[in-house]
Amino acid sequence: MESEPVHEPMPEPPGAAEPQNFFSCLGGVYSSPAATFGAMGRSPQVLVPIIALVVIGLLLGYFMVQKIDMGALAVDQLEQQVAKGRITQEQFDQLKQRVAASPQYRTVISIPIQFLLLVLVIAGIAKLVSGTFLGAENRFKAIFSVTLFAWIAVSIVYYALFVLILYLKNPADITASNVNSLVASNLGAWIAGILGDDGSPGFLIRLAGWIDIFAIWKIVLLAIGYSAVSRKLKTATAAAWLGAIYGVIAIIGSAVGSLLGQ
Repeated sequence: MESEPVHEPMPEPPGAAEPQNFFSCLGGVYSSPAATFGAMGRSPQVLVPIIALVVIGLLLGYFMVQKIDMGALAVDQLEQQVAKGRITQEQFDQLKQRVAASPQYRTVISIPIQFLLLVLVIAGIAKLVSGTFLGAENRFKAIFSVTLFAWIAVSIVYYALFVLILYLKNPADITASNVNSLVASNLGAWIAGILGDDGSPGFLIRLAGWIDIFAIWKIVLLAIGYSAVSRKLKTATAAAWLGAIYGVIAIIGSAVGSLLGQ
């Protein structure tokens, strides 16, 4: 049985065209990620992908505030907290005034900021783990470029579906408990659809929600990309530690969400 080769600085296969701009790189992430990320290791792009990620976040925020009353959504979540005894009626009244008065544009602005911070954190963790614990040799700019492109490629597909479903759905049917499951791409949404929101223990439903097709796609792309821009890093090794970190975050997030009732 042959062992998986360790990635050295990857030369392009003979005759392969090296991406020259953002759109050719993005198309390459869908069609030939290993070759595209390998080229990124030699000439990483950061500025244009950052702009693209910000634009995606702004567009998502715009469509959300056009279709969803974010204040009403926040109030709905607070009412659930009151019903579960998490907060008192007095606290609810105080918080309700704040969320109702919160301007919609904050949602539009906050989404791209969250996207950028998340991508930066992931790239930073990838650089730390691959360099310190796995002995891989790579540059942060290349790791960051891979993370940006992987995130953008998956986000375009996911949020296009999200916005489409958002506009097909009756706004009255969108609640704090189902807004994150409009695209039923995770196991939690499927279980909840069969058994109902209260059909299974909250922790298990939340944990199942992390088993998501798009999350798996991101992990696969990131594993291919990180190995392609690194010396001494196998794709399988990168996928294993990415999956392990994601699993730990899923367990902690599900446990905290269950305790807080969110």
